[in-house]
Amino acid sequence: MLTYKSLLPELKKSNILPVYLFAGPEEYLKEECIAIIKGQLFSPTDSIEINFQTIYGDSASASTIINTCKAMPFGAKKKLIIVKNFSKLSAEVKKQLTPYLKSPVSHTCLILLADKTEKGAGPGGCEIVNFYSPYESEVSAWIQQQVQGYEKKIASDATSVLISRTGTGLLELKSEIEKLCLYVGKKERIEALDVLEVTSENREASIFELMDAIGLKKTQQAIKALNKLLSQKEEPVKILFMITRHLRIIFKLKLLQEQRMSLIEIWPILDVKFDKQQASFLTQSKLHDEQSLKKAFELLLETDISLKSQDSRLSSIVMELLVFRLCLMDGQIG
Repeated sequence: MLTYKSLLPELKKSNILPVYLFAGPEEYLKEECIAIIKGQLFSPTDSIEINFQTIYGDSASASTIINTCKAMPFGAKKKLIIVKNFSKLSAEVKKQLTPYLKSPVSHTCLILLADKTEKGAGPGGCEIVNFYSPYESEVSAWIQQQVQGYEKKIASDATSVLISRTGTGLLELKSEIEKLCLYVGKKERIEALDVLEVTSENREASIFELMDAIGLKKTQQAIKALNKLLSQKEEPVKILFMITRHLRIIFKLKLLQEQRMSLIEIWPILDVKFDKQQASFLTQSKLHDEQSLKKAFELLLETDISLKSQDSRLSSIVMELLVFRLCLMDGQIG
């Protein structure tokens, strides 16, 4: 089993296997890897359109997939076949595919796409690559890199607002970054106000409701906000990321106050600039002690592992239990 990070160097060295299962929620990174594979398999003079095909698992038969893979390439040395919605194939079709997956032809690269992460061996023993949503530090660096591609810069607080409004899904972020760069025009730097003007505020309102409710230990309000986000199809790992970031700010605030730093010195360090946010964090910090926050981070890590290893159908239960325990936490996890 591989991750995106471990697969990328292999692809760039042209070490391309005949069958992959790309699994997980991060569609942008999947498309990036497919583009690299496509570039490695085909030369500019190849007949790419004939040898690059997409099959949809919603209605495909095993024979269609197998015959398409076995057919010889025309006008190129290799073929690239993508099967989208692989998880929607019936158990019988997957069973019929197994013999081919165990012994694929060498002239075709077959990529199966699934939206849920996988654990253990893939169908027929093919190579699984899990595409997880990235973490906070990775997303922030990625945003900076993308903005540089438009010959612009983005303020750190603008990056935070963008993540809070859009989430950590790179496909959605890519779209918002493009809109932002068009919006600011000739201006070289994207500010937080630009993000507030361009991006939708519905999701932001919900995520802030959840974070503030957890910070204030208001259990019913937090569960209600969580269920609202989940009903909007927000990714649980993205919600987890924002909760972690929020509690980390509270933890750092308490540590810096213990060092007798003034609030004028603290807020630039925490990158919290708005008066309303500052007042909210001060109120919430009084409801949490250092020991309970350390226990909360342990629980957040456990939840992250659970979300990435368990059946995705259990994600809502896992998140509800997390929010419930965070709101009731008093320094002990039980």
